[in-house]
Amino acid sequence: MSSSSSPVQLQPPPAPTTTRHPTGPVPFLEYPSPNATSASNNSNITTKPKRYLLFFISGNPGLIDYYAPFFTHLRSLLNELESKSASSSPGQQPITFHIHGQNLIGFSDSDHQPFVPGSPDTEPFVLEEQISHLYDSLVSLNQEKGPFDEIILAGHSVGSFLSLEILHRSLSSQAEPSPSLPITTALLLFPTIHQMHLSPSGLHLSRIRSIPFLNNYAHVLAKSFVDFVPGFALRWITRKVLGMSEHGSEVTTRFLQSRDGIWQAIHLGKDEMGVIRDGEGRWGWWSTSSASGHPSGEQGEGTRDGEQEVVVVVVAKEIEGIESDWERVDAQIRQEHEEQAQRGEGENKKKPKFFLYFGQNDHWVADQYRDEFIEQRKRDGHTGKEGGTKIVIDEDRIPHAFCINHSEQVAEKVKVWIEEVVEG
Repeated sequence: MSSSSSPVQLQPPPAPTTTRHPTGPVPFLEYPSPNATSASNNSNITTKPKRYLLFFISGNPGLIDYYAPFFTHLRSLLNELESKSASSSPGQQPITFHIHGQNLIGFSDSDHQPFVPGSPDTEPFVLEEQISHLYDSLVSLNQEKGPFDEIILAGHSVGSFLSLEILHRSLSSQAEPSPSLPITTALLLFPTIHQMHLSPSGLHLSRIRSIPFLNNYAHVLAKSFVDFVPGFALRWITRKVLGMSEHGSEVTTRFLQSRDGIWQAIHLGKDEMGVIRDGEGRWGWWSTSSASGHPSGEQGEGTRDGEQEVVVVVVAKEIEGIESDWERVDAQIRQEHEEQAQRGEGENKKKPKFFLYFGQNDHWVADQYRDEFIEQRKRDGHTGKEGGTKIVIDEDRIPHAFCINHSEQVAEKVKVWIEEVVEG
């Protein structure tokens, strides 16, 4: 029996005995190039277009419909790039872009059987299953709509973590029978890839998890409350109180009224708190000897944040009962990744590029660890054109959930980065 002074021993959501897959169609959005068909059928074109796939991975909640305004504006911007390349000098290769995004599994009631509590094999999907399904979807898409010359992964929030996992597996897959994927770039928007559990919202979620009743029944309470609110009232609250756009309000209302969406979002969030820890050493791209010594932020460069750092450490100690379990699993995953990377390292012909766009005061990102992550990248020479990593901190007050009201602004920024990718 634990005393009041000792940390509550929490466990991560149990992993299913096997990796599960959706049992029904997973909703997706697709925006093909308007020039792809004409370019392939035009006998006057002597240079075959270079085909890019932009494979977008959403945040949590994983409903791709949130990003429809973002995709629509980005499509118009990429059309401009395509027209520019087509009208350039005769010897220059034209380009086309194909945009694809899909739900994370579990967020559409039609893609799975109803969740049942009591067994990890019948409860909502976890991160590993999301990664597996997304990777398989990307391979299938490249076979059916491609092959593409280059694949650009783009992820928002936890979608950034999923993007990096897919990239790492694609670089390691050459030692396995799966087809290779020409992934060259990762665009990470408001990325939650490092010490997510120590972010403001991460700490709140971890505290909720420390209360056994809420840990087991938070999704039931939330769903019960929402079911008492009629649809028109939910739309009014999301529009007038939360300030969502009409489109964002409609998608949110559908999400709240779905059978399993709330449970899937909360369950996946619990898994995120345990898995998304060491963004420096997990994949090996940004590894440093100093990064592995203090994964929980309890050691570092001193107390430059004074009392704020003490508060973070104290709160972190309240949830340290889960540290050993998750860190042991994380260490095993990273060891497997390193062994796979060593087997496939010689086959990799192009070093991937990374573009990271962090928010200001992002409630899902711990500012202290974000800043340390950025400074370490600079010291190790990972940033800039030579280092392959470009990092920007938002100065336009764009919130973490940009897809609600700021889709056009972010699409403009992504377009600039894609231009850099095309120009090499």
